[in-house]
Amino acid sequence: MDTAPALNSVFSLAGRRALVTGGAKGIGAAVVARLVEAGAAVTLADLDTDGAATADRLGATFVACDVTDAAQLGAAVDVAAGDNGLDICVNNAGIFPTTGPMQSASDDFVARMLEVNVRAVFSAAREAANRMPNGGAIVNMASIAALGGGAGISAYSASKAAVVSMTRAHAIELGPQGIRVNAIAPGVIDTPGVQAQLEPLRASGIDIDKRIAANPLGVAGQPDHIARGVMFLVSDLAAFITGQVLVIDGGATA
Repeated sequence: MDTAPALNSVFSLAGRRALVTGGAKGIGAAVVARLVEAGAAVTLADLDTDGAATADRLGATFVACDVTDAAQLGAAVDVAAGDNGLDICVNNAGIFPTTGPMQSASDDFVARMLEVNVRAVFSAAREAANRMPNGGAIVNMASIAALGGGAGISAYSASKAAVVSMTRAHAIELGPQGIRVNAIAPGVIDTPGVQAQLEPLRASGIDIDKRIAANPLGVAGQPDHIARGVMFLVSDLAAFITGQVLVIDGGATA
């Protein structure tokens, strides 16, 4: 009878190679930090050249990458995979949610939202899977906006709902290759991007820090809360979990 492996064994990522898109700041940077801490060799891919300083600080490799550019994306995945293949891909790059009233959202805006948040995620997952000869784990960043509507974020909600559906479809298709595909649906997380999105509310007298912490736990969600969920899903602790959406929102959608 097989003996269950020790906890420190199933949680270690030593010897594994990982790619994190959109890793320069916020959730992506927190994910990079945790993966490096667990022993993975991490490549941080981001359009933001500040990612170079983040990668240097955290002990990762930086690749400048626009995820909507096929050549740049392929090159980033190649760097992450090295000679022996890729083990982990975290598709974190995306556009922030504000759409405004749907009646005033232009076709170009909606197309850009879908290009970055859906098509590029599909492409990254495909390129990663093609470089996972020994199996692996893909985590896509969805949102609680995918699970319910919201005024002013209709294009964003649609894009993240597509990520959820894509995650489930890819899990079924890639499972026979030993590749697990899951998604995380964060709630409101205190990142520079969210602060910038909510800044107009502050100008009108609304306490945005209180708004960020408006969940049953009464805690402002932090990037590391999401990074811990990623760590679970890419580790062997989640060896029998695929096609799922892990909601991390302090109970906001309970």
